[in-house]
Amino acid sequence: MKILLSLAACLIVLITAAQNEGSAFTLTGTGVATPFATDYQALGINPANLDLPPLFEGKNTAIGLAEFGVSLHSRALTRSELRQNLLDEDIEELTTDEQRAFAREFANTPFAADADVMMVGVCHKTENIGAFGFSMRDRMDFYSELGPLVSEIILLGYTASYFNSLVLANGDTIPNDGNFDPDTLDIVQGFTSADNALSISELIAGTKMHFSWIREFNFGYGKRLNVSEDLEWYAGIGVKYLLGQGMIKLDAASGSATGFSALSPVFNINYDEIDDNNPSALASNSGRFTPVGRGFGIDLGITALIGKKLMLSAAGTDIGSMKWDGNVYALNEQLLLQYENAGIERVDFIDQIGQLNGGDGLIDWEGKEDYVTQLPAMARFGAGLRAGKYLRLGADLSMPLGNDVASLERMNIALGAEYGLMAWLRLSAGLVHGGNYDFIVPAGITFVIGDGTYEAGFASRDLVTYFIEDHPTLSLSTGFLRFRF
Repeated sequence: MKILLSLAACLIVLITAAQNEGSAFTLTGTGVATPFATDYQALGINPANLDLPPLFEGKNTAIGLAEFGVSLHSRALTRSELRQNLLDEDIEELTTDEQRAFAREFANTPFAADADVMMVGVCHKTENIGAFGFSMRDRMDFYSELGPLVSEIILLGYTASYFNSLVLANGDTIPNDGNFDPDTLDIVQGFTSADNALSISELIAGTKMHFSWIREFNFGYGKRLNVSEDLEWYAGIGVKYLLGQGMIKLDAASGSATGFSALSPVFNINYDEIDDNNPSALASNSGRFTPVGRGFGIDLGITALIGKKLMLSAAGTDIGSMKWDGNVYALNEQLLLQYENAGIERVDFIDQIGQLNGGDGLIDWEGKEDYVTQLPAMARFGAGLRAGKYLRLGADLSMPLGNDVASLERMNIALGAEYGLMAWLRLSAGLVHGGNYDFIVPAGITFVIGDGTYEAGFASRDLVTYFIEDHPTLSLSTGFLRFRF
């Protein structure tokens, strides 16, 4: 449990989703969700849209199964390197010089991953009393920026410049001055003198790492408030019950650091050495998916439909909190004097999980009874225009209202369009900037059968990634079991 930084770096390749539009594959291609989301796909985005007129006349019930969106973004790795990590492909071992280069590139460089997996979603629109929706989904979010010192230690291990001496397997000690070939020596440990040692707060200065995995049960209601020839108003509310599978929060700035974690047994973390004095420790026979946190959240939304063509929408989502009370640990401040980890020899995090999650890590932890985090509250504003029978144009703006676990790093702005090329084929594209990613160009394709009875499709968050190597965003959003009747 000690090396949270390294563990979370591994997790990003395991959870690799949608940042703004959730698992709604019909929306990912435009990047515009607040005005365009309908039926159960409006849950978590804008519940007012639950009661909007159906896209296909007479079809007032929608059901979806197994929709998901996943994405992974890095400014340090190239597209090929990111793909190799994601697919666990063979990767050549790095030389010492390459390790040092990667350490510099990872320092203060964003690394983001998001996943949204909707197991089931359903919405039914009544004639007079409004529309009701329900969805069950898993949401996973990761974001990190590593400070320069901790980045070097993760990549180089005990040969990092922080450690001024090295211990060999035969007991000899040599200076860590770089005048040796580490491949020819059997090094077992690096250590530094007490005069040179830094506290954890100093060591991880400049580091930010947030991770959460939450299962969400969302019950929504939307209602048309009034109707006239030129203006219709809709309002909605969503109430969520939340179960937490994991949380990591590490922030280090201005010479101080705070760190908390709560991970369920599914992460296979060995707590044997530190769980005796932890009031929140789970029983050793707990199930793999035993929740370690619970909470509630609310979504609120409103939409104006003007002249049957123009939509103006606003919503506030994820208003609430989570209480983590299982396997809760807090950072324990100390000096780092010695280290027995060889570092990452390949840029392949999955193969290094065993090494990185060993007992001799960077950080010590102490047990806590509980810890409360706020949900990643967000304000959303959108506009959509039905320009003729086949074309929709839209704009979306999402603003984080806090800086807690899973919050967007900055405001997200999107422009998008969807065109019905044929009755059974819709194409979409957009431009998006902000959030947890760089400038991206989403695109998607949706197939419609039986005048909306069956819908399937897929989309990518960034089409440009497939043509350039730098700053890639690998992503996929898809669904094949979406029905209306």
